Amino acid sequence: MTLKIWTWKKKYEGFLAYSRSKLALIMFTFDLADELTAKNIIVNAIHPATLMKTNMVSEHFGIPLSSVKKGRKALTALASSKEVTGEFFDGKRRAKALEQAYDIKSREKLKRMTEDHLYNYLKT
Repeated sequence: MTLKIWTWKKKYEGFLAYSRSKLALIMFTFDLADELTAKNIIVNAIHPATLMKTNMVSEHFGIPLSSVKKGRKALTALASSKEVTGEFFDGKRRAKALEQAYDIKSREKLKRMTEDHLYNYLKT
């Protein structure tokens, strides 16, 4: 993910935006896990299932490859686990996220960009 691209001033690309948002969520999840480890709060990122039968999948991809039930089972298993934190899962198995998700400098930059972008909305 190129962190310079933030506001889509040129041409908006839906799938690229979706992919970048998922990477950003994984990056934020890893940071949150680091912050909450001392409090014994478990935080993980999960890709519950590929192309589940949802409205978004039906509208953009057609035939689903997996069920919402399968995704729910993966989410439930991970949410009830107390064994691991700060990890990425593909379904019920531990997986490797994109390399940028593990890069602390990229995560710090994303956090700063997010805070800068939201500053006017969040100031009191």
